[in-house]
Order: sequence, then structure tokens, then C-alpha cells
Amino acid sequence: MTKIAKIKTLDDSTEFINILKNKELLIYEDVQGSKIFVNWDGNKFSIKPKSIKNDPLNFLDLAIQKFYNQAFEYLHSLPDYITELMNTKWWFCFEYFPDSQPANIQYNRIPKNNMILTCIVKGKKYVYDYEELSEYSKLFEVEPLPVVFKGELSSKQLQIIELYLNTNEEDLKFIFDEDNFAFFFYKILNAKIDRSFLMGEDEFNENLEKIVIKIDGKSKYSFEILNPLYKKMELVNNSEHVEIYSLILLRFLEFIQLIDITKYKLSKVTKEEIYIEMISDMFNEYMKNNEKNLLQWDFAIPSFFKEDKFKINIDLISNKETQEYIKSDDKIEYIFKCILSSFNKEKKKPVGIFTDTTLVLFNSVISKISIVIDKNLKINREYELQKDDLKNFKDYFKLKYDVDSSGDMYPDMYDEFEEEGGSKKKKKGKEKIPHKKKGEDFEDWDDFDPKKETL
Repeated sequence: MTKIAKIKTLDDSTEFINILKNKELLIYEDVQGSKIFVNWDGNKFSIKPKSIKNDPLNFLDLAIQKFYNQAFEYLHSLPDYITELMNTKWWFCFEYFPDSQPANIQYNRIPKNNMILTCIVKGKKYVYDYEELSEYSKLFEVEPLPVVFKGELSSKQLQIIELYLNTNEEDLKFIFDEDNFAFFFYKILNAKIDRSFLMGEDEFNENLEKIVIKIDGKSKYSFEILNPLYKKMELVNNSEHVEIYSLILLRFLEFIQLIDITKYKLSKVTKEEIYIEMISDMFNEYMKNNEKNLLQWDFAIPSFFKEDKFKINIDLISNKETQEYIKSDDKIEYIFKCILSSFNKEKKKPVGIFTDTTLVLFNSVISKISIVIDKNLKINREYELQKDDLKNFKDYFKLKYDVDSSGDMYPDMYDEFEEEGGSKKKKKGKEKIPHKKKGEDFEDWDDFDPKKETL
């Protein structure tokens, strides 16, 4: 039974079919957007990416990339008569579409206002009541969960599903005269539907990963029938990109050790804004000393960065000089993005050319930056302004967004490179960290070569 992901002791298709018999079922197409959890607290919207357990996106997250521009712009445009109807204790789970391919599946259209409401989190319970989802999707003016079937499956439908589950991949087309997973299950479950979700007329998604089955009223039971022909997009995050990323950080780390980071006059009033202001000031000084060498540095920018949704939100960078540097060259913008997204919190593991010794040095600098920021915070104003931080995003915002069609999300670049690239093994012994005297340029850097639940 290779086409069903097993759950606990559920090991065969007969047991699975018996569970589904005479049950009110909710069956829907799995949609691959970018999952976000949204809450209205009575004053502002909070958005958590990927998981309800993650921290809400803050001003820094928004500045690092444009990925969430459309979600924030739309949610903060909702009028009071709509937000007043929302339960402030609930989190609404959406699949968010900044473009037509935020994950592995290419769709032909983008859902209404870029979002699909898939469930509501009430306390610790994930609720998939379709009538409720339909009502709230109308309230949000977005699309609801793409339900294919609701009710009891007939004996014939159950028989065909069981036969499918027991057919080898190579025999699917021979037995069923069909190898399009979406078309096959749509015709079995609801022949009146002439297309799969987010596709054109009479078009069924050729790379649908799975359909999801829930027993109505018992949301804790969830089953998935998997497409054996599904192909996941291969993301290129090779060792060269990991090494370049870590080297960008190492160069800036070297620079920070040569300057007095307490000298900058920081005027912002929230922690994220002060951090951006401080990094911008340091980056400007760094560029004045090293712009020529950085422009001559020959390295490949990761392909994902070429998409507009992963570009820096320049409108949230208040420093005009930094803005000009960002606009001047894609390579410079990528270097700034790496720095801005990495020097705000300590790291747990080495990445790329980093070693344990380098990591200790890196984290000590992060700690110094944090101390400077804390000293510059205007405590008597921060509390009130932090409450309005995300609500005021629309005041900074000028929508400049071109829809593109491919890529994946990299909200925390260090974590992504750490997960995908790992770190290179180093020989034991004392590590030599490149260093230059104050006033020297980085001419020698180019020669730097570190030794190298579901069923």
C-alpha cells in the first residue's frame, strides 16, 4: 500500500476503507501555498509563517524581503465593520500565494486576494467545519478550502479507491486508463467539477501531491491519499552558495571588529527599526571602504534572489544612502540582505566556512550589537509604539510588486543555509581568522581560502 502514508497501526487498504464506510467525510485537494496563521487582536493583525508555534512576523522580517507584502497590504486594508466581527482568540490558517508557484506546484491562477482559508485554530483545536470556513472566507473575501466531496462515499466509490490503492504505479494507466492523479479522483468523487483547483477550464493539475480526507466532526482524524507520480521541485542550495553566504558574514564580522559600534547616532524607537538603522549605518561605512572589491568579487547570486518577492523592501529602509547602495547592484543588495538577516540573533551551529571558533566570535559580536540597541531604546515610548508596529506597516508601504512564478521562501537565510548546506569539517587545532589592520582595504580577501500524521 505504497500510495498511503501510514498512520500508527493502519497498514492496509482494507482497514482504511472500513474506517471510511458510513462516515460523513470531507475530502479536499491539498493546495501548496505558503502557510500563514492570522490573528486580529482588536488593534492589529499578527501573522505567523509556516506554524502556529512560530513568532509573528515583525518589522525586520518585512524589511528583509517583499514576500509578505500583499498579505499585509490586504489584511490592513480590511474595514472596521469586518474586523469587529472577528474572534480575537482565534487564528485563521491560510494558504498564501504571493505568486502562482510559492512551493512545488505551478498553478494557472492566483486565488482571490492571494489567500485560501483552510482551517480555524480555536485554542489547541484545528477546526475544518466547511460551513464555518465558507462564511469566514466570505468575510475575508478570500477563497475557502477546495472541497471535492462532502458526505458518505458509495460502495462503488470505496471499491474503486481500494483498487487504486492496491495497484502498482506502473499499472495505473493500464488498469484505469488514466495517469493524472487529480483527474482520476475528481471524476470518482465529484464528476460535476470540470477542473482541479486554481487551474484553467477542463484542466487538472498534473502534479497534485495528495488529496486529504477528514471524518466530519472528528478533525483529529486525517488521512491522505498520495500521488505516486508527484514530483517535488528540486531547490538548488549548493555548497558554493553556502560558502559565499558565510564568507559575506565573515568579511562583515572582520569589519565590525575594527570599528566602534557605539558611535552611531540611533534615533528610532523600536528594537527592529533601531537594528535596521544600525546595520544601515555600518553597511554604509563598510561600502565606503570596500565597494570596489565587493563589486569585483566574482560569485553567483542564488536564483531565488532574482525574484522580486525575495528582494529587500527598500521602502522600509529609512537610510537614503543605504537605499542607493541597494539599488546600485544586485550583488550589493544580496550582500546587504545576508547581513541584515543574520546579525540580529545568535546562531546555534556553524554554517559554510564557519567553525566553532568563528561561531563564538560571531555570537559575541551579536551580543555587543544587542547591548548597543538596548541602550538606545527609548523605554518610555517603546511599549506603545511596539503595539502599533505592524499596524503602521501600511503607512510605510508603497506597493511595488511584479508577479513571478517560481521559487521557495527563505525568511531566515542563516537557518536555511545551515539546514541545507551544513558546515564543512575542519581539522582540529587553532583556527586562524583573517584579520587586517585598521585603515587597510580588503584586497587580500579574494585570495582567502579557508581549508576548505498522515495516512
